[in-house]
Amino acid sequence: MKKLLRLRMLPLFLCLVITVFTCFLSIKNVSNVYGITSGEINDAKNEKEQKEQERKNVQEELDNYKKQSETTKEYIAKLDEAMSELDGQIYDVNNNIERLTQEIEETQINLDIAIEDADEQYKMMKLRIQYMYERNEESFLAALLQSTSMGELLNRAEYYTKISSYDRQQLERYQSTIEFIKVAKQDLEDDYAELDDLKASLEQQRTDMEYMLAEKQKEMQNLDAQIANAQNKETELASSIDALDGEIEAMEKKLAAQQAAAAANNKPSLGGDVVGTGAWLWPTISRRVTSDFGVIDDPIRGGVPHKGVDIGARTPGVSGDPIYAVDNGVVAVAESNPSAGNWIWISHGNGLYSVYMHNSKLLVSVGQTVNKGDTIALMGTTGQSNGVHLHIAARLNGTYVNPWTYLK
Repeated sequence: MKKLLRLRMLPLFLCLVITVFTCFLSIKNVSNVYGITSGEINDAKNEKEQKEQERKNVQEELDNYKKQSETTKEYIAKLDEAMSELDGQIYDVNNNIERLTQEIEETQINLDIAIEDADEQYKMMKLRIQYMYERNEESFLAALLQSTSMGELLNRAEYYTKISSYDRQQLERYQSTIEFIKVAKQDLEDDYAELDDLKASLEQQRTDMEYMLAEKQKEMQNLDAQIANAQNKETELASSIDALDGEIEAMEKKLAAQQAAAAANNKPSLGGDVVGTGAWLWPTISRRVTSDFGVIDDPIRGGVPHKGVDIGARTPGVSGDPIYAVDNGVVAVAESNPSAGNWIWISHGNGLYSVYMHNSKLLVSVGQTVNKGDTIALMGTTGQSNGVHLHIAARLNGTYVNPWTYLK
């Protein structure tokens, strides 16, 4: 019984296989018929435009890094010059400190000698005073009375007076010398202390400069690495742009050949000559514009060009609002894109396209002819999107233009 059932199912299975294979051939033939599309060419041009903008940003970063590098090099050179000047000042201060040290030592020796001389003079004076005290005044009178003449008496009296006066003068002179040397030594020690403080200050300045120099050298190494990375990135982008130029040229030639073949066979050309009215219908229910065409402020990248108009959902955050074709045309692109999400391009003729991004669902396919007001997608937040909205854009001859020129 089971064997009989299997035999009966075999024709059905074969029929299913043939059907699937036929569908595969049909899809392949459709792909061969349509081949390259205007949307794909515009997509490549858009990618090239993005890479050119990215390259421009990298070049600006590179210029900025180079300017910072030049400024840092100049700062390092000034630090080196200042450190060399400080080294000279420290050298001079050390020499002066060494000289003052020697002068202080010599002054101390002179002071010791002067004190010793004063002490000796003081001792001699004390001995003479002691002698005169022990001999008392009678000996002095006796010496005077023993004079044989008036002249001798006067001479002896003057002698004793001169001895006392000499002792006093010598003591005063030595005392003045000692005071002078003490003041000179104190002045030298004060100078020494000032030079020592100056040396400490200069050495601290040099230590600070060494730290700043080390930090600037680290900064220089970082800038060198950033410059090298930016140069590599700029080189890669330049190569990528050159490759895209070649791809776009090849795609345009292929599209031209397809359109010529389509015209010869009286077949519709993809992105062909269905011409719109030029007055665009508003593309969805909501009229809440959340971001306009032009340059917008980005917290990370700064001023960023916004190449379309963002329209928020009728109920914020809720997907599913219908998206309408703004004008008559042919669907050139209907696919998923990493940044644009599910997007659609409609050709309206004469190089004009309407572009619809971030849709939750696509309701049309490539090559399909649409009329103004047809529902072509449902609003969503696919791709690089921060919320449910429609990004509607206009491209004219390969360049994004202000959609307000056509929107009514």
